[in-house]
Amino acid sequence: MTSTRRGLNRLFVFVVGLLLLALGLGAVAVATVPVVRDGWSGTAPSVQRSVDEAHAASALSPAVSWITVGVIAVLVILALLLIAFVLKQGHGRTGRLLRETREGEGTTVVDARVAETLLQDALAGRDELVSSHVTTFDVTGTPTLNIAVTARRGVSPRAVARAVDEAVVALDAVLGREVPAYLHISGGFRARTTAPARVH
Repeated sequence: MTSTRRGLNRLFVFVVGLLLLALGLGAVAVATVPVVRDGWSGTAPSVQRSVDEAHAASALSPAVSWITVGVIAVLVILALLLIAFVLKQGHGRTGRLLRETREGEGTTVVDARVAETLLQDALAGRDELVSSHVTTFDVTGTPTLNIAVTARRGVSPRAVARAVDEAVVALDAVLGREVPAYLHISGGFRARTTAPARVH
């Protein structure tokens, strides 16, 4: 979950991957396919002449042209966009879970760490789980609990989901309202190396 739209992330990765794939296939074709290699050999000199003529026509000095300046500017802008994109990843965390204002009674604010600690403590005592981690993200303006748990070997995902659901319902009862929650169940190395649980 990030503050960047998922569709934009996927589009960016798709476009960059497509460009890299096209460049790679082109390089492989020039190196291995005789027809393509011969065609490139015949076309390369004319392409080089066109580049040299364009460079000479736009020259600011013997060593620098408008084309060079333009290419550098585009690369700098692209680098800045990529840096901004990378820095934006992983954001979306919020430190506030609830904020409720009642007329004449003031405002009540529930810190996200309070709910995260309560929920994680409740999950720590469950035999179905090896580990758990709870964070809070802002999803389209709504604070949402992100619950990541590792299931113990031999425990079904349904039993894990039921255990987490019970803990979330208990948290809702404490807070006095339902809080949106997202559950991610995994079974990594720790799950494979931990003894199976006896589910009664």
